[in-house]
Amino acid sequence: MRALAVALALASFASLTAQAAPSQSEDPLLAQRHLASAMRRAVQLYDGGEYQASADFLAGLSGPEAGDLALLNLRGAVLSKLGKFDEAQKIFSEVLATDPAYFPAGFNLGGAKFLQGDYRGALEIFEDLHLRDRDNELVRFNMMLCFLQLGNTTDAEKVAVSLYPQGSTPAWYYAQAVMLRRQDDERGARKHLRAAHSIFGEQDCRSFDESLAAVKP
Repeated sequence: MRALAVALALASFASLTAQAAPSQSEDPLLAQRHLASAMRRAVQLYDGGEYQASADFLAGLSGPEAGDLALLNLRGAVLSKLGKFDEAQKIFSEVLATDPAYFPAGFNLGGAKFLQGDYRGALEIFEDLHLRDRDNELVRFNMMLCFLQLGNTTDAEKVAVSLYPQGSTPAWYYAQAVMLRRQDDERGARKHLRAAHSIFGEQDCRSFDESLAAVKP
C-alpha cells in the first residue's frame, strides 16, 4: 500500500503539499521553494527505492520543512516501506492530530495497520475515509481487501460489485482479479491486471499494486 506511495501513493502514496507556516524571518516565497525542493528530493529517493536514504533525509529536515504535513506524511510512508510500522503510525497520527481531515495520512495509517495484520483497525479507518469521500475507489478497494482478510466475503463482494469498469481508476479490474484468485483462477486474474495496466498505465496502477501485494494468500 502506498503511501504507501503510498500509495500510498502511495499514494499514490501522497505528495500533496500542505503548507507549514514560514518563520517570521524567512521570505514566504523562499520558504515555499525550500519546501518544494525538499519534497522533490525526498520523492526522488523514494521513487528510486532508496528508502533509507529518503528516511534519513526527511529526519534531518529542520525549520518549516520539519513541520510540513506533506513531508511528515511522506516520512511515514518511507518508514512503512522500511517495515517500521510503529514509527510510521506515530507520524501519521501526529499529522492527523494537526489536521484530522488530511486524507493522505489517514489512508497511509490504514495501510500501515493492514500491513501489520490489524485488518479491523485498518477497516475502521478506510470506512471513515469512505464516509468523507464515497467516490474514492482506492479506499473502497482497500475496504474490500480488509473484509476478505477478516473472512467477510459477503461485504467484500458488495464492494466489488459496486465498482464499475468505466471508473476513473483501475479499482474494478483489481477487484475482479482478487475475486478470481480466490477461485484459483490465476489466468483470469492476470488478464484483468494486464488490462488495468494497459488502460490506466503504471502510475495509476501503482497504489493498487501495492495494496494487492500486501494481501496474504
